[in-house]
Amino acid sequence: MARSSYTPTEDAAALFRQKKALLEAEEELKEPLRAMAIREMREAGATVGDLARLTGMSDEYFRRLARAAGIKLRRPPVVRKSEADG
Repeated sequence: MARSSYTPTEDAAALFRQKKALLEAEEELKEPLRAMAIREMREAGATVGDLARLTGMSDEYFRRLARAAGIKLRRPPVVRKSEADG
């Protein structure tokens, strides 16, 4: 990627540093969160909906995580017909 002579303003640089720190923290939490979610679904009965509400992540993320870990979901995901399906 080419570099330019761009130098961000102080407020822009501060915001960009915050975002970078957030992304780095999120990366550090990825594996511990995955392990904890699996444990909570397996041992404490947490549902994908519970975990989605508590983390702000999608139900689908936890649904796929449960499926990959061999955790039986309490109920299958709801599949709705689109308007195109009639």
